[in-house]
Amino acid sequence: MKAFTIGDASAGTLRPAELPAPPAPADDQIQLELLGTSINPIDPLVARGYGARLLNRKGDGPLMPGRDGVARVVQVGSGVTDLEPGQRVVLAVSPRTGGTYSERLNLPRGCVAPIGDQLDDATAAGLGYAGLTALQSLGAAGLSADKARGKRLCINGASGGVGSIALILARRWGAAITAVASQRNHDWLQRLGADEIVDYRDSAAMAAIRADIVLNFAPAADSTRQHDPLLGELCQRDTPGRAYVTTNTPVLGAVTDRGIVRGLAGSGKTYLKKRLQARRSGVRYRWVLFKEDADQLATLANLFAEGDTPSIVSESRALDALPDAFNDQQAASSPGKVVFMAADDRA
Repeated sequence: MKAFTIGDASAGTLRPAELPAPPAPADDQIQLELLGTSINPIDPLVARGYGARLLNRKGDGPLMPGRDGVARVVQVGSGVTDLEPGQRVVLAVSPRTGGTYSERLNLPRGCVAPIGDQLDDATAAGLGYAGLTALQSLGAAGLSADKARGKRLCINGASGGVGSIALILARRWGAAITAVASQRNHDWLQRLGADEIVDYRDSAAMAAIRADIVLNFAPAADSTRQHDPLLGELCQRDTPGRAYVTTNTPVLGAVTDRGIVRGLAGSGKTYLKKRLQARRSGVRYRWVLFKEDADQLATLANLFAEGDTPSIVSESRALDALPDAFNDQQAASSPGKVVFMAADDRA
């Protein structure tokens, strides 16, 4: 069975591999045939040992990255009664559960949601992990389909996979959106429906942003440290309902450097301190760590199946191109999602 794995965590290099086919799925599992997948920023980090003490505690055998994908059901476990062989599904997988870079794989039911014909394979291939992170971040900020209309929202790191999906969802829900990204991605953000677009290098424009809610998806230059752009400006305002939500947390970096117990304890103290400081200024402050959620995944798939939803896919490549893209750390990142699709003779 063809797969893509990391054999040496110190190098973090993804390579093609031949692995045994997975066994029959357990009671709550589904066996899947992969149709397409993508690369999320956490994958190359984990491949180089980032957060390994927490995410790869077994430490045995090659590491298989991959957080999302689109697949076809091959076989279901005896406890799975709502899916059947032949169905297409979208995937969203925590690093602690496993990876999706395999021709065939078994996943828990909670990582899978069925999709209809209206959602194309390419969109589904890149939707799961980034999409759930975006949906959970919006929820942490108190935003939903019935609570976003008229809210002023700033998305920092708006051109990435998570930011693009959050922008599409918030725009659909009626929020007014300021999108922050590099100049080269401004056309992309305009196509997604941003009301205002700011270059993060323009300090005057950044200081002039007047959003009541900030979502920060932009990674810090040092992945072991947290960076909170725009939080200071938000805390100085006096409007009600202000919130700051970030996926840029020190949790995995602290665990990498200090071990599980000390790393989690130190991160917890940092979080409580920042949350208390923000609360004193009237700001709701939250960190978001990805959670597997089949119901939310199904909701996300339904939203992106609607015909007027902008595409999140900037480029589609063959699955065999995955290792080169994964290993090229110097390549300029494309906006939205780049997906890698397997050939399907039955299509």
